[in-house]
Amino acid sequence: MANVKVLLREATIDDLEILLAWRNLSSQGYYTQGKEKRPLTWGEHWVWWQQTQEWKRWIVQVNDGVWTRDVGQVAFRDLYAWNPEAGIYIGEITLWGQGVGKQTLQLALEWLKEQGKRYCRTTIPKDNERAIRLFESVGFVRTGEAREGEWQYQIKIV
Repeated sequence: MANVKVLLREATIDDLEILLAWRNLSSQGYYTQGKEKRPLTWGEHWVWWQQTQEWKRWIVQVNDGVWTRDVGQVAFRDLYAWNPEAGIYIGEITLWGQGVGKQTLQLALEWLKEQGKRYCRTTIPKDNERAIRLFESVGFVRTGEAREGEWQYQIKIV
């Protein structure tokens, strides 16, 4: 992605509508986050937002030198732990495979390192090959199975 800069800004309640749209993309793996395959409702999304207030959450933006636009989200949960959990999704599907996710994870992990953290973990559905490639490309290593149908990954931040 030549001449495009990835930026992070704090997510706010004003981002709820776009976050719901991105979460409901079936290919993101957040589509109901369970065995039931249906879009999330506004009520389910609102409950998720309320339950995740302790997360560090950013909106991913790209700037091409002219325009800056919102294209996804990256977040950390369990910041009190020695190995917080990372999550990311790029809702702008035209940017998939263009390096935005990798740049985003690198920026977010740099922030985590500045907070004094040396490890980070994530869980990825076993069938989400795109996410597996992304996390492995920045140094995450598979450490085993998480919940049924998910892999657990971890990185040592250096």
